[in-house]
Amino acid sequence: MGSSDNGSDKKLDENYIYGRWGNYQVIQAALIFYNILPTAFQLLIGVFIGYRPTFQCSSSSAYENITLTTNSSYFVSYDKCHIKVLYNDTAKKTQTLVKKTTCFEGYQYSLEKDRSYVTEMDLVCDQAYLGELIQTLIMTGQLVGAAFASSLSDKLGRKTIHLTSHLLTLTFGIGVAFSPNYVTLAALKFVLGVLQQGMVMSNTVLGLELFPEQTRFYSEAIGLFSWTTSLVIMAPVAYLMRNYSWRYLQVVGTCFSLISLAQYWIQDESLRWLAANGKREAADKVMHKVARWNKINYEELKKIVDKKMDSIKPDTHKVNETETTTNSAPSHVVEKYSALTILRNKSIFLISLILWFIWVTNTVTYFGLTLTSTSLAGNRFLNFFLSSIVEYIAVICEFLMLRRLGRRTILIIFHAVCGVSLASATLLNYFSGGNSRMQMASVVTTFLGKSAISGSFSTLYLFTPELYPTNLRNAGIGVSSAFSRFGAILSPFAGTLAEEIPWAPGTIFSAMCFIVTFIILYVPETRGVELPHTLKDVKVWYSENSGIRQRKKENIIELKL
Repeated sequence: MGSSDNGSDKKLDENYIYGRWGNYQVIQAALIFYNILPTAFQLLIGVFIGYRPTFQCSSSSAYENITLTTNSSYFVSYDKCHIKVLYNDTAKKTQTLVKKTTCFEGYQYSLEKDRSYVTEMDLVCDQAYLGELIQTLIMTGQLVGAAFASSLSDKLGRKTIHLTSHLLTLTFGIGVAFSPNYVTLAALKFVLGVLQQGMVMSNTVLGLELFPEQTRFYSEAIGLFSWTTSLVIMAPVAYLMRNYSWRYLQVVGTCFSLISLAQYWIQDESLRWLAANGKREAADKVMHKVARWNKINYEELKKIVDKKMDSIKPDTHKVNETETTTNSAPSHVVEKYSALTILRNKSIFLISLILWFIWVTNTVTYFGLTLTSTSLAGNRFLNFFLSSIVEYIAVICEFLMLRRLGRRTILIIFHAVCGVSLASATLLNYFSGGNSRMQMASVVTTFLGKSAISGSFSTLYLFTPELYPTNLRNAGIGVSSAFSRFGAILSPFAGTLAEEIPWAPGTIFSAMCFIVTFIILYVPETRGVELPHTLKDVKVWYSENSGIRQRKKENIIELKL
């Protein structure tokens, strides 16, 4: 036989479409995990390029020349958003407000004016909401992207959607650095939000479909590690660029997407997707590469892929939920669903409602904490770095727990830890009274909460698709991700809310986390359970294994024993 026979003495896994893990998957996985870096950058670089430093009204020569030379009892106060002319009555020892105006001569910032788009465009005071709106538009773009990316990647291919989104991200990311005005900046950020989700959704599925079933959770654990590493890298890059215009930082960060120029030649389409869609010619090219790189027998690998293809009968027509092929085994059942299927089936809809609330909780908490990390006491670059590096704790905890505990149990633990941490941080900060130790303890517990919600987020990306049948899996995670964007849209305003009501964000975040620990008990556990193939499988599974019922069943069994 050919060179592809080398090492083929070891029998291939017939349940794994790639036959055996080898060098091919390592290279493809490395590219998948690297592509997480540009998605993190485009989503969260606003923490630095949209930073709002301390500021006050610029001094006015008119007031200085008139009021101060006319009467020394008058003096001018330059506040954040107003210029005040005050009369100092030395006899009565009182101060009277004579005149109050806006900052008609602009603002004076603690940073150079071109260090962020907030300072460059004066997005402060009555224009402050426009600064938060930029990040909100990114999140809104994510909502749009999540709503369409999953179905498009199912129809056109994971690689097609990811590569297209990545190339456009490179183009529009550079375009942001040359935005001449606010409207252009806002529009480009919205488009980047759409493209970011196009990359995230397709990249997540590419990772899941590359790994064998037994080690599929590795994909999510390594994905969380890659995401955390992206944030950790972002802080020192931003620090090194701190003395340059925000536009340069935008360009430098976008350069991480330069790999998209060669991605077409180095990344392959998912072999699972090619097999499921009957793309024999394209699948054959991938199989030859897999056989060559992994040193396995091509003919044996082809048998596995052909078996997968033969088990899926192509259907160009839309099939109703109840329609199945007759006289065939369950693996031959052909069912096609859409997001509307979730709304039409009560059991799936109820489970989905719970998942949607959990997704909203995770996004509003995670991004709320991330986007406000630079407003904590101390150096903003160091705070962002520390708030990012604590996510490595979540990586380790998630990996260890996924090997021993169910997904639902892990989510309960992470949300409980996050809820307790944020509640403690809120109380410590509220009653600190300027005490530095209590303020530091508040920061530490906030970081602990950030780590916990990061682990929860990663586990949720694994847990959600496992709850849906095969042909509804992408739509299930896509709709969940789309709903989560409502939380993400609100998260940029957490800092604004904290300025008015300091205890409000932490209280809201912790309350939502505690609610999750109870309602998730109604969701069935997926660990050790074969992924459902059809809608019927899901209905039976949900009815027999929802959290509360499953727990009652286990208690009854224990009593009988």
